[in-house]
Amino acid sequence: MQLKKIVLLILFSIDIVFGDSNLTIYSDYNKSIEMAQKENKPIFILFTTKHCRWCKKLKSNVLTKKKIEEQLKSDFIVLFLDRDHDDYPKKYKIEAVPDVLLISEVEEIYAEILGYHSKEKEYLKWFNYVKIERD
Repeated sequence: MQLKKIVLLILFSIDIVFGDSNLTIYSDYNKSIEMAQKENKPIFILFTTKHCRWCKKLKSNVLTKKKIEEQLKSDFIVLFLDRDHDDYPKKYKIEAVPDVLLISEVEEIYAEILGYHSKEKEYLKWFNYVKIERD
């Protein structure tokens, strides 16, 4: 049983690849901040819960769209967190999921996207807003 826990811990601490896009998705808040500072990129944080059907739908139907994947890969550090189980600063008061925060590498919030949004164009607008804010 102990070995099983160790294997699960290792699997959850390794970055995962999303779809066929080779998009690196982090599961550790501190590591994502470190990478964002190193690469001078903002962070896309998706807060979910284990049984959230809208979170699953967002991941499979929206975040896999080509333009979104490409922009996430080139312009952001991507972080997926479980609101109820993962460690992250409590200043992010996540009450409902899915909840997306677009933050700077120094943890300033650019935008919050609450709930499920199916239109690719909406996310691209938010991504462009972050670009404008960073210029």
